[in-house]
Amino acid sequence: MELLEPAYQAATVGREKAEWPPHPARLFCALVSVADPADSVHSAALTWLEEQAPPVVGVPAGSAEASSPRAAWVPTNAVASAPSHGVLPGRTNGEKTWPQRALSASGLVFVWEAEPPAGVRSVLEDLARKVPYLGRASASALVTASVGAAPGLVDQEWQVWEPAAQFEGGVDLRVPYRGYLAGLREAYGSGQPAWQQARSAAYVPRREVDDGLPAGGVEPVVEGPFGDLVTFAFDRRVSVDAVATMAVAGSLRRKVMGVLEACGHDVAAMPALHGHTDSDIQRPCAFLGLPFVGTEHADGRLRGVAVAIPRGLEAGQRRALLAVLLRAGGGLTKLSVPGAPRPVKVTYVGPAAGADVDRWTVRPSTWTRPSRVWATALPMVLDGFPKRNGQGIEALVAKSCRMAGLPQPEAVQVMRAGSQLPGAPDLPASALRRKPQERPLPARHVRLRFAQKVAGPVVVGSKRNFGLGLCLPVHTETETSTP
Repeated sequence: MELLEPAYQAATVGREKAEWPPHPARLFCALVSVADPADSVHSAALTWLEEQAPPVVGVPAGSAEASSPRAAWVPTNAVASAPSHGVLPGRTNGEKTWPQRALSASGLVFVWEAEPPAGVRSVLEDLARKVPYLGRASASALVTASVGAAPGLVDQEWQVWEPAAQFEGGVDLRVPYRGYLAGLREAYGSGQPAWQQARSAAYVPRREVDDGLPAGGVEPVVEGPFGDLVTFAFDRRVSVDAVATMAVAGSLRRKVMGVLEACGHDVAAMPALHGHTDSDIQRPCAFLGLPFVGTEHADGRLRGVAVAIPRGLEAGQRRALLAVLLRAGGGLTKLSVPGAPRPVKVTYVGPAAGADVDRWTVRPSTWTRPSRVWATALPMVLDGFPKRNGQGIEALVAKSCRMAGLPQPEAVQVMRAGSQLPGAPDLPASALRRKPQERPLPARHVRLRFAQKVAGPVVVGSKRNFGLGLCLPVHTETETSTP
């Protein structure tokens, strides 16, 4: 790819700085934009490309954030059906600016280590020639596709970024993935932004692959607010609509407190169980429904439940809670759930559970694996209302993370609709409140990136103690979690 001027004009999602290095998904989107959606040959070629492993990215060495952004006057996006002196198509919307990267040279290279079939090759070559720009529309580019030996990117004129094979670090770049083409076209048809369909992979500069870990070779992990996650699987014939998440969590909470009382414990004196506490020191337990999300065939339905036990819980209370969950009367074996005429069978799932999909959904490690990147499997309910037009919503999500006992995230992406995780459901307003008279706060799916790995479970938002805002650790290679 040859930029017609030595500057790359594309902003990060938050528009705070220029995107760098260029994301492979941006190039893929450019190819999609010039493809004919009715042409099955075009679609087959793009589908082949999205299924390949993420590419190596070669960029000019010595680039830097431009000292001043690109500025331009732009027209309003509004279209008036009956133009008047007050609203006219083409009326300027003021001056806007775009971050840009000043480059020492104008060439960019994306290398996929795969050889396409002859028909796919010719289509990709044709689509590449049609791409007019990369990033902002004013950033004209000449794009070519070829098959052959990878270009030499070893001299001092190049900086090479490649997917991290051994550890997470560097930067997260959006990459194509299986199903990306369909997601982009669906988003376009519904008026949604393309970035909302994105999934990321961790990239590191090639020269740092072997020396990026701290001393000892172990990346540090930040402890989350919960120390234990005790999970139970529904009978294999049972799954529950995620709309009933808070009802299921409430049923689990009542069951646990009822058994504790039956065993002679003073539940009123155990605020970590009933949750009626304003203390920042003693965090309450979280009662969770576990949805099947993050894989190609995920349906978002609950396959089990879990109790997340906070760190620092008084030892006697922790022993009592674990006893009623795992031992007293045989432990938790049945639970009432919406839609079932009688209590359903539940089975404790230990760390050594099998790896089939249903059991994978309810394995503790699925939700506790340390990760820098987390995405909501169930939408989070905000801890307040954003400003007009949604301004400040990212800051609200970051505040919710701190309130949940998590570190300040270094990046927050808030979805306008849907989720970045396959199968993750949206929920109606009625599913976001525990009492009918409650005024529901806004709910969104979000993606969080922390500076260091955080141990799960990660649950955020005002209804986190009842399962909403449950997050899944993201595999940076594919931006999905797979068994």
